[in-house]
Amino acid sequence: MDKSFIATILKLAGITIICAVINILLYQLPQLQEQATTFTYSVATIYMLFFGFSVIILFALNLIAKNDATQVGYVFLGLTSLKVVGSYFLVEPILTKTISYPAERINFFAVFMLFLFIEAYFTAVLLNKKQ
Repeated sequence: MDKSFIATILKLAGITIICAVINILLYQLPQLQEQATTFTYSVATIYMLFFGFSVIILFALNLIAKNDATQVGYVFLGLTSLKVVGSYFLVEPILTKTISYPAERINFFAVFMLFLFIEAYFTAVLLNKKQ
């Protein structure tokens, strides 16, 4: 692994930790604390899963960029599509659960969008890197 990939993973880990801590602290507020106890997946579990997905995607993109940089965009789209399918299977119990609070659904999709944005950003950086 090269230094730029390790730096990317460290940046991803830093962003993940900061956002996860903020999210966990948000659910410590008295208004939201009761809702967090009914979550199917804990906030930390969701962040760890999406962090794992992102590391796998960024690792694959880094390998592809070294071999054939013209295919990075296609690989990103394919892996992101697989992530969406995997995320559906994770969110399905949340969507079918009868709850009176939408906080769990909103939280899951917000974390999903956060990591999608992060992956798109690092992919754009990888594509714009001088070969």
